Amino acid sequence: MTKPRSVSENELRIVLVAAVIVFFFLLLGFRLWQVQLLQGTKHRRLIQRQSIRPVLLNPARGRIIASDGKVLADSISKYDLVAHISEMRQPGRVSRTIKHVLACERMLAASIGRETELSEEKLRRHLRQRPVMPLLLFANLNAEELAKAAEFTPPLPGLEIIPRIERNYTLPTVATHLLGFTGKKLPHSEGLDEEFARVYVAPELSGRSGLERRYDELLSGKAGARLLKVDSQGYVHEDLQQGMAPSHGNDLILSIDSHAQLAADAALQGNKGALVAVAVRSGAILAMASSPTYDLNRLTQRRFQSLLRDKDGSPLLNRAVDGMYTPGSIVKPLIALAALQQGQIQPEEEYFCSGRYMLGDHAIRCAKRSGHGWISLQDAVAYSCNPYFIDLGIKVGVDELRGFFKAAGFGEKTGIDLPESQRGIAPERDYALRHWQRKWLAVDTAYISIGQGALMISPLQAAMFTAALANGGILYKPYLLDKVVSNNGEVLLQTAPEIRQRLPVSPENLELLKQAMHATISAPGGSAAALSHLDFALAAKTGTAEVGSGENRRKDTWGICYGPLENPEYAIACLIEDGDSGGKTAMPRIAFFLERWLQASSNN
Repeated sequence: MTKPRSVSENELRIVLVAAVIVFFFLLLGFRLWQVQLLQGTKHRRLIQRQSIRPVLLNPARGRIIASDGKVLADSISKYDLVAHISEMRQPGRVSRTIKHVLACERMLAASIGRETELSEEKLRRHLRQRPVMPLLLFANLNAEELAKAAEFTPPLPGLEIIPRIERNYTLPTVATHLLGFTGKKLPHSEGLDEEFARVYVAPELSGRSGLERRYDELLSGKAGARLLKVDSQGYVHEDLQQGMAPSHGNDLILSIDSHAQLAADAALQGNKGALVAVAVRSGAILAMASSPTYDLNRLTQRRFQSLLRDKDGSPLLNRAVDGMYTPGSIVKPLIALAALQQGQIQPEEEYFCSGRYMLGDHAIRCAKRSGHGWISLQDAVAYSCNPYFIDLGIKVGVDELRGFFKAAGFGEKTGIDLPESQRGIAPERDYALRHWQRKWLAVDTAYISIGQGALMISPLQAAMFTAALANGGILYKPYLLDKVVSNNGEVLLQTAPEIRQRLPVSPENLELLKQAMHATISAPGGSAAALSHLDFALAAKTGTAEVGSGENRRKDTWGICYGPLENPEYAIACLIEDGDSGGKTAMPRIAFFLERWLQASSNN
């Protein structure tokens, strides 16, 4: 009987090695099954996220249009010469592509007559950060440059002339402060497929001031996207043609009348001041101008900084809304109404003006140093008699006067749909304690009764309380935006008139005041005689406020009016800094405005 042959050591090793190999093949097969079948969808999505890049397409910004159809702001195309680096790639290292692009740029610069602007550092940075995006070579090509550049596209691969959307203001120095201006920002990619991990964008226009800022969301629209397939280095491989078209911005239809706005800006030329015209039964702004102004179409960062440094002219300040001024005699109609409502005076009563009003040893003089003699309410308004209104104000008292000033909008923001930072000052007893560290005195009441002292308002506030005098005592909230219209013509929003408050006055007393304010124009030597040559009747009041002291003492001059007298439609306030008087400085500007506006309107 023979013994069984034992397995040799070598055979055992072979068996073990074979088992290990089989095990690893089985493991590899399992892993392939897991990756391809169980996790295939997930990995395909990851690959897609690495190879597909959305490029945001900026929408056209909505237009801003006057109530009469005149386009005040729109979007225009400017043309740039760009390079698509992925189409200009050279074999081999990246440095060869960089040299090729730089050489092309130098050749193009010589051809179109421009200086070279591209550096190797700028080009490398572009390749690192945004290889999909076109590289800007030359911006804002004019017609001659376009013609020369067109000779190289498409013969030279990778070059393209592309349009770029920019803001355009059709009347670039008109309505500057209410329209505002735009800047550049990177758009949001909200709404795009979340599977796309990176988005390539170009800066889009964004409102920075005025209506452009206030209604930026309505004007901006929504970005679209173009989908590109790129390689592992980020160069464009294929345009997938599956993008989303941008949704363009909405149009803003303003309450502004373009003829009125042109006339208002023209009336202020050469002056520092503001002019506001408002519809008396709605609060709609018909014209709003501030001077000095600037050219919106030529506003660059350097120019903006220059305007910012101009502390004397302050051209960036919207004087109509945020300019705060002592009102002077334009407040006298409110003093008269307060006295009439309280029964402190009868319309036929007369007061003797000696040329000054005495408070102890302190004399407050009248504009007519010799005095007006015996004077009635109508004449006191027509000739702006200081002692008459001081007497009324002291009889009424500061507490009652404060109620009238507050009802007229003093000391409160108007609520206009523009950035508004100032409230102004309405008189009150506590003001003396806070600012002068003493109690309120009779002399303080005397000064506010003639529009001096603890009173500050904007030209817009003046226009709104003038409108309240014209419409029966209603103080409306002013507005510039009449309606919003989508790019397919649908009205998305319509502004309705909004009442803020009412003057506590009777229709009879408003009628008395209307006749008195008309006398400022019609009476011989009336303070608003500059309006007497017009073919229609108005109610008006002038004001001259002395501000500053010593060598810095100056006069801010005012004019307010409303009309036509029998059926008022508009109210106007005009403020001119450093003038002579309301009658000699501000009222002629209002007369100029009315003549030019109404003549232009009648010709259209």
